Amino acid sequence: MSNDEQWVCTVCGHIYDGDIPFEELPEDWVCPVCGVSKDFFEKR
Repeated sequence: MSNDEQWVCTVCGHIYDGDIPFEELPEDWVCPVCGVSKDFFEKR
């Protein structure tokens, strides 16, 4: 990721590390580990 912010799944702890900024992911994107929506991720 190009910046220092991390988005972490509050359900399973997965850290999003994709090339697309988290805010630009589609609304229907889900956690690749546990399948919850973007709403369950928080910025750290």
